[in-house]
Amino acid sequence: MFDVAVIGAGPGGSTAARYLAKKGYEVCLIDKDKFPRDKPCGGGFSTHLVDEFPYLKRREKDFLKGVCRVGVLHSPNRKTVMRGRVDMAVALRTDFDNVLFESAVDEGATSLAGHRAKSIDISPNGAVVNLGDGSTVTARTLVGADGVTSMVARSTGLNTRWSSGSVTACRVAEIPTKSSFVEDLYTEDREYHFFANLGGLPGYGWIFPKLDTINVGLGIVGNHARGLPMYFDSFVKLLKSEGYITREADLRGVKGALLPTGGPISKSYSNNCLLVGDSAGMVNPITGGGIAYAMSAGKLAAGVLGECLDQGTLDETALSLYQRIWMQQFGTEIKSQLLIQKIFTGPLASTLFEIGARDSSLQDTVSEMMSEASRGRNDVMKLLGRFLYVCLREAMSF
Repeated sequence: MFDVAVIGAGPGGSTAARYLAKKGYEVCLIDKDKFPRDKPCGGGFSTHLVDEFPYLKRREKDFLKGVCRVGVLHSPNRKTVMRGRVDMAVALRTDFDNVLFESAVDEGATSLAGHRAKSIDISPNGAVVNLGDGSTVTARTLVGADGVTSMVARSTGLNTRWSSGSVTACRVAEIPTKSSFVEDLYTEDREYHFFANLGGLPGYGWIFPKLDTINVGLGIVGNHARGLPMYFDSFVKLLKSEGYITREADLRGVKGALLPTGGPISKSYSNNCLLVGDSAGMVNPITGGGIAYAMSAGKLAAGVLGECLDQGTLDETALSLYQRIWMQQFGTEIKSQLLIQKIFTGPLASTLFEIGARDSSLQDTVSEMMSEASRGRNDVMKLLGRFLYVCLREAMSF
């Protein structure tokens, strides 16, 4: 019997498995795919992530595909642009997730990559994971890190389904590109772009230039996402016509994805089980980014589970500590971001861009949020306060 079975070997699951294995617990890491494997995603995250998880520093060359230094935000009516100088690291998820997976295995986690977790049975004595090939894995406790469609969340009743308004449907393409084209067009600063509310639909498009690829994506809130492939094709045509990608760009690798962007679920723990990452809705509702939150949650889950394993108490009362800690560290931050999401996907979005374009400090703050360099509820209040200040300043200047 394992101490912990982690289902899902993405950033959250691999991080939890690594820290648990490093502490000496018997951990198995289950994922339906063999690694390396791809994941449809922009692949952008704050450069601070490497400082938070220093073991990544040693393997930067294995996953880092550049640092974008200037964020450019386009208003819904395409008439206004805000830009701010804020660093954002970019990677291919194939490489980044593989480094995290290998780090967990190197610390002693048992790999069950290539095995689908079909169902689970949880009792006071532990958990049984039923795999797709008919075999089983037993463990004292579980970590569900199996994404937005989490089987673990459904089986435990922690989240049986997402409403259509609480998810964002995405189309993503990692377009192979000559590095010289990237350098010439996006400059040494590697300008990255966000396009707000394309076609008047709540969501955004993005361009993340990397070493020799350009990541292009479009996300639309689920209850408005009917026809997403058509909207994505229109977005690509726009980018080609304006020279952001070449007219012969290879888009055969376009993939779809769902992101939980309606905020975290109300409860992320039950008897013998914790949820981390997308399975618990730990995603920035403004950008759709979830890598940093998933890794932070994985580390916190490992700490709480370690204490509970040592004490021999894995019921939901003991595991509720996990919920309190992650809510304190970043859960309230996500809820504050929901307010910004509603404002910037609402009818006043273009007006807000016009206001923001008149203030360099405001542009930097918005860029910090989009690059995920900004963390904390105070940053959200700072943004709203700055908007109000600029409005008053402009009104008094007439």
